Amino acid sequence: MRIFTEFDDHLATNGTGERILHDAELIRRNLAPVKATLVLASAKGGTGKSLLAVNIAGALAQAGKKVGIMDADLNAPSILQMLGTRAPLRYLSSEGIEPAAAPLGIRVASAELLTETLRPAMSFLDEDPPPAPVAVPPVRLTHSGALRRILSQTRFGPLDLLIIDLAPGVEELYRMMRMLTPTGVILVTHTSGSAAVAIRHALDMNKEIAAPIVGAIENMVAFGCDNCRSVRPLFPQGEAARVVREADIPIVARLPFDPRFAESSDRGRIFVSEFSEAPIAKQLTEMARQIDAILIARNRKAAEVAAAAPIVSVAGES
Repeated sequence: MRIFTEFDDHLATNGTGERILHDAELIRRNLAPVKATLVLASAKGGTGKSLLAVNIAGALAQAGKKVGIMDADLNAPSILQMLGTRAPLRYLSSEGIEPAAAPLGIRVASAELLTETLRPAMSFLDEDPPPAPVAVPPVRLTHSGALRRILSQTRFGPLDLLIIDLAPGVEELYRMMRMLTPTGVILVTHTSGSAAVAIRHALDMNKEIAAPIVGAIENMVAFGCDNCRSVRPLFPQGEAARVVREADIPIVARLPFDPRFAESSDRGRIFVSEFSEAPIAKQLTEMARQIDAILIARNRKAAEVAAAAPIVSVAGES
């Protein structure tokens, strides 16, 4: 069992604010070789976000990009399974956590790399007293501590893009923004009325945390019927898109449902690679290219702003 209490015992005497700053600096240093970070977030579950993370990574890797994925869903990590990949035999060392090597050169970090047991049960203890002693002591990390450890100790190396696949829920984006400032955030939703309510809550929260939301993806908007050759909507149309557009957030893709999309992940295959000629695979590939272009443009603009900033001299220097 993984029980999350606290991992950084050497900082236990420091205040929470000091610990957060310390960890943020460790994360910044560790991710320095990563050119861009993309957070995929959803206000509620069932949007297919993890499937999209795998296939965005796959599409960009096929285009020659060096890509990594961090599975930030601690309760139900699924990225390794979707990629047909297991944790490396030796993944913990004094130098950090070795990511798993997935197809197309994709590097994967996951909570499954924090213990020697794959797929253990998991619970969280932030403030509660520790459980009764057991024969084999569990790994004890807080929820945030586990995420910080993965981000600060995983040896990603040089990457063009690190995709962070958050667990569902608006609080997950809030938690991640306390650890790093990503290059961009994409909200993943579907078109149901309940999804529209959830995404409105996420956007309201974002007024406080100012996450750099660069777009939204509407997933499972319709089902393509092979026999009748028609496309039928899966959910009532329009409400979620209206909420997103009112917030002046572009919709980067509206994706149909294809049963092969989920089925391929159950077999540990990347859909855009296995079914590259399928219409949705081509749409996913174009969407990934568009997202990559958005992130590159944001990095370029940030560099230009930094270069134009005035240099503040220290008093007394000439």
